[in-house]
Amino acid sequence: MNELSISDKLRERRRECGLSLSELARLADTSPATLSRYENGWTRFEVATLRKLASALNCRLKIEFVPAEEFDRTRITKSEVIDDLKRLFWESEFNSEVLDRYPVWAVKRVLESGQLKDIHSLQILMGRDIFLESVLKSTRLSTKTQGFWNLILKKEGMSCMKKSSRQTAWNS
Repeated sequence: MNELSISDKLRERRRECGLSLSELARLADTSPATLSRYENGWTRFEVATLRKLASALNCRLKIEFVPAEEFDRTRITKSEVIDDLKRLFWESEFNSEVLDRYPVWAVKRVLESGQLKDIHSLQILMGRDIFLESVLKSTRLSTKTQGFWNLILKKEGMSCMKKSSRQTAWNS
């Protein structure tokens, strides 16, 4: 039996209390947009916001570390990975054709906004070499992300990423 996610539990409790998104947001001193993201699969929760929501819903917030179940990521299908990653591409249609046509853009988005499992899944899906080449070609990453991946690429024996053209593009 699958355990409910935080998003599912939050939505379920809000409905049990008979509250609309706006009503709960007001009680928890947050925005309806934030609450909507939290209820719809957002994974970058703020503990302070979760505490306010728990209080507004007359609940106790419990955070725990539980060992993840091991499973073989190599057995996941391309369509499962694409469906899982769609949440990171909210402003556009993300599908297999987009991934094949714009791998660098997809890799950049997953590196900047995804979780470790997303990076692993994408690497398996694309293949290690194509994934690393796409990382290498990513020039518009944040400084922290770029620094991290420069270290990883060095360990892989690959030259570092090109310097970001962000300042050049924005200043022109």
